[in-house]
Amino acid sequence: MAAADVVLRGRFEAADERRYAHVPFAVPPGVARLDVTYSYSDRIASDPTLRGGNTLDIGLFDPRGIGPSNPGFRGWSGSHKDAFTLTPTWATPPYIAGPIQAGTWHVLLGPYKVGPRGCHYEVHIRFGHDPGQPEPHAMHVEVAPPVLRPAAEPGWLRGDLHCHTRYSDGDSWPADMLAEAVRCGLEFLGVTDHNQTGHQAEYARVTGPHLPILLPGVEVTTYGGHWNAWGTPTWWDFREPDEAAVGRTLQQAASSGAVVSINHPMPFGPPWEYPNASGYHAIEVWNGTFERGNTASVAFWEQQLRAGRRIAAIGGSDTHRLQHRDPLHQLGRPTTWVEADDDRSTAGVLDALRAGRAFISHAPDGPQLYLHRQADTLRVHAVDAQGATLAVLSERGLEREVTVATDDWSETLSLPDRAYLRAHLTAPDGTLLALSGAVFAPGV
Repeated sequence: MAAADVVLRGRFEAADERRYAHVPFAVPPGVARLDVTYSYSDRIASDPTLRGGNTLDIGLFDPRGIGPSNPGFRGWSGSHKDAFTLTPTWATPPYIAGPIQAGTWHVLLGPYKVGPRGCHYEVHIRFGHDPGQPEPHAMHVEVAPPVLRPAAEPGWLRGDLHCHTRYSDGDSWPADMLAEAVRCGLEFLGVTDHNQTGHQAEYARVTGPHLPILLPGVEVTTYGGHWNAWGTPTWWDFREPDEAAVGRTLQQAASSGAVVSINHPMPFGPPWEYPNASGYHAIEVWNGTFERGNTASVAFWEQQLRAGRRIAAIGGSDTHRLQHRDPLHQLGRPTTWVEADDDRSTAGVLDALRAGRAFISHAPDGPQLYLHRQADTLRVHAVDAQGATLAVLSERGLEREVTVATDDWSETLSLPDRAYLRAHLTAPDGTLLALSGAVFAPGV
């Protein structure tokens, strides 16, 4: 291997932990390719339960700038890649292809963890004149969807709002994820690779019948918690793990038209460390298998409801692995259902999420759980839930509990003077099967 044209060396101490540094380097004219490799001392995995060593994240900015949402951002790979390449026509995912401009570039380094001996790093950068060829991968999907029971009420669609590909820390391409979505019977898919939007263009190029509605998105991955934004082509700043800064960015994303959700606010989710940040539309109360700590996420959502905030409840599988399946995170488990009415489009799904017209079931085949509120009455409609226990809750706690008697069951309850009502279905063994959003009293 040829010697590096640039070598960046340095050290991070404990005081630098969870604070990004921008390390400059110069690119001369005439360069058509950047090959970047890096290494660091006492390396450990990014798993938040591991301590005693170092985890160093990396990203890259070109001469257009390093400011928030700046077009100079060329990608971020966390600690998941030791090497990457950029050329004018292709780049290693999740990095973005484009001109290799002459001028001052910056390597973005984030010491997520710093061990007791400090973190020594080296970044090697080589300049090339041959752009090479991209790795080929399938872009057409020919998969038949399963036959699932249709939505029992008109205008409802089923989908998954949280998944990852090789554009961040997943093991498959966007075309593979779309094929899996078709196999699962999903009608929309939220695409949310970490801290960049390069995956969105590739998703949009995939062709084939039965493809789900795409919600272009990003998972904004900060050192104090993660949040999703859908309906945005923009990367949102993740570098300041400060509650005020995070709150401002959440509000900027929402003001731009994006639908914004806090992700998995539970221990080892990782948790959400910005309790006073505001501006989000929803909370991911169900991430992967429910038993994996999601009761804490539901409790966090309940706190927001009790405080008088109209926050939607949504779910996401957080799928990373299709080739080597993770039993805790499988696409469509859970499934989020939204009421898009006649608007079967990206805008229709986003409008439904923004308005909180959603419920969650443990899988694409249900059960289905619909709530209809009129003043002091609540109509509950449960489908494919015979034998399950229905619980109805309000800000006062548990209101009613009943066994669902038939395969297509409904009941109207009188519950006056409740600020909000919500419901869930559990199997006889206590497994959560479905969780509704909250429906609010008029004027609340």
